Amino acid sequence: MGAVYFYFCSQLPSLRPGDAPPMTLARFDALLDLLPEADAGYIRQCDFPPSREARLPEGSAGARFRAFEYALRGEIAGRRSADRTALPPETGTFGGLAEAVNAAAGAGDPLERERRLDVIRWRMLDDMAAAEPFSREAAACYRLQLALLVRVDRLREAAGRSGFRAAIDAVDSRSLE
Repeated sequence: MGAVYFYFCSQLPSLRPGDAPPMTLARFDALLDLLPEADAGYIRQCDFPPSREARLPEGSAGARFRAFEYALRGEIAGRRSADRTALPPETGTFGGLAEAVNAAAGAGDPLERERRLDVIRWRMLDDMAAAEPFSREAAACYRLQLALLVRVDRLREAAGRSGFRAAIDAVDSRSLE
């Protein structure tokens, strides 16, 4: 089984935060057909944002990342609310996360804050993948990182369309004068 993952993980293009995704999630999911069916099914459930309903194996990278993400969201929500009873149950379970969220919150621009939060997420996934570099868990971490890149790419596209639309509207309003 180890050789399958060694070759699978070795052939994947590298991912770095901020880069354009080298493939779509659908293309990656198609590559998963090379892996054992049960593993491929698990890896396909590793998505961003993570779903509470996804059936992730206990202790798996996908399950650990989901708990991490909900803890991260709890820390973010906790900064905005004095009522800590409504926060996700994972809040406070990852040491140093509150400090990291506070540091990210220091960015004035909302997109920069989100970028900083994505760096926190990315590091968590890097750490988990490094623990088992050629494994089912490394492939799951790869899918999660790819999903993060795809999300950021969509945000860029939406911001670009919005900026383009604003420029067109400005030209249109000047031409009506």
